[in-house]
Amino acid sequence: MKKINYIHLLIGLILVTFTSCQDFMEYNESSTLNKELAFSNMERASKVALYSYTYMQDNFGNAMRSSACDESQYVWPSNAIHNYNNGSWSSFATIDDKWAHYYAGIQACNNFLENGADKTFEDYQYHQDFENAYLNYQNLKWEVRALRAFYHFELVKRYGDIPLINTVLSIDEANSVVQTPAKEVIQWIASECQTSFNKLPDSYDYTGNYFQGQAGRITKLFVKALESRALLYGASPLYNNGTYDTKLLRSSAKASLDVIETMEGNGVNLAFIPYFNLWNSDGNKHAKNPSIIASIRRGSTNKFERENFPISMEGGKTGNCPTQNLVDAYGMQSGFTYDPANPYANRDPRLKETIVVNQSNWAYNNVMDISYGGADGLPNKGATQTGYYLKKFAMKNTNLSPNGTTTHKMIWIQFRLAEMYLNYTEAANQINGVTGTDGDLYLSAIDAINSVRARKNLNIDPISAALSSDDFEEKYRKERMVELAFEDHRFWDIRRWMIGESTNTIKIMSIEKGENNTYLYTPQISVFNRIWDNKFYFYPINQKELDINIELVQNPGW
Repeated sequence: MKKINYIHLLIGLILVTFTSCQDFMEYNESSTLNKELAFSNMERASKVALYSYTYMQDNFGNAMRSSACDESQYVWPSNAIHNYNNGSWSSFATIDDKWAHYYAGIQACNNFLENGADKTFEDYQYHQDFENAYLNYQNLKWEVRALRAFYHFELVKRYGDIPLINTVLSIDEANSVVQTPAKEVIQWIASECQTSFNKLPDSYDYTGNYFQGQAGRITKLFVKALESRALLYGASPLYNNGTYDTKLLRSSAKASLDVIETMEGNGVNLAFIPYFNLWNSDGNKHAKNPSIIASIRRGSTNKFERENFPISMEGGKTGNCPTQNLVDAYGMQSGFTYDPANPYANRDPRLKETIVVNQSNWAYNNVMDISYGGADGLPNKGATQTGYYLKKFAMKNTNLSPNGTTTHKMIWIQFRLAEMYLNYTEAANQINGVTGTDGDLYLSAIDAINSVRARKNLNIDPISAALSSDDFEEKYRKERMVELAFEDHRFWDIRRWMIGESTNTIKIMSIEKGENNTYLYTPQISVFNRIWDNKFYFYPINQKELDINIELVQNPGW
């Protein structure tokens, strides 16, 4: 008998039976014409399920969402990322418009769930290794349900109230769907995560396990991490008229704690895991980091380096330049105080791993001179306007020259253990204060956040337990900004916390060269004209979607 072959699920390398993504609001019956063929055997049906994975996206674009908040400033003025900050976006000129994209993904998920998920393929039961292959196939149902929940979350965090779609729609149905309140969608997402959690395996990477080597597939930890994040968002002020929903906070905290307990039970402890090997910034081959829960893997490329290496480096074009706002969030190592004449000495080591500062060694082993008139500073065209370049994710030894160009594989981290500690910290502080605990939440907020700060090789002081809840919250928000910098959290945190107006002033570092190889560092308010309007908390729905479906209601202010 012919053996049924199954591909490894490396996102971005999935073989699919379709050639294009279909606009959700332009859905037509042609997508069902080959239904019988698509689900005629297990291999074809598996490819339909795998197609659902292809809608996952990273944030490795030339301009990252970090440059639409106070993490960074994108150097080139013509990029659409600036429309976030100058107020020129609208329902007719949208940015990051993923409405059609994620609804197409949801439609793909529903297609498999309705037409293929419960097929038994009895005609194939005598094929070689059918039993294990069918076990593999049965897991796809729960993976696809988790993906469907994830895509709904990507929509709700952008648009707020959205249509909740859990069935395949006809064209008439698609053009008349109504919106479900955002919190109801988030609670549905959490419910879907809980259901899938009970069915999914712990891992697809066990030695000797049938699923060994199928990295990238959705596991129990993925859905529990999604539950943690989605419920934290749903509990946040943006979705609760400026306050927190403590019931959802507790549920989020318990989901976070489930992840923490499971990972620590398997020997994954941040105290033994350094920060620096999460990415490729040391130029070495990426080593698997056990604290990563889920990631999107990309093929060999040098696009990120090309977009973010300094303009002075061959092949580099600068790009997303970290702000002084972000640098200010990094504290000092234990036993040291800040020196304004040497502002980067003895800082939290995460600063060095994230940001290229003046006089540091970076691409092609060059010592960076970001001072005014220096090789990497203004007034050179394309030089950083903030005094910094982006280091995180980049490999310093990438060669961008026409002769000898090198590439490397990239990963985009979707969930990792440190985020779970931070999600828990936020919820626990709101429920029990800085040091309090209760039956369900036996870990205090202060102990949770200091678990992140106590990781290997950081050598930074723990946050004091004597802080008030408000002062602790300020420390927590800085810690989250530092730990998760450029991982596409800050942009959304600003919105769910409703602090847009207070984060709108961008600070930079002015650097001038003095005598005897000294430098004068002067923090300044930038000249970048950023505006804030509270309607920015949610995206506008594209006007073309409103024209197609008159049942949709535009977000306030748009």
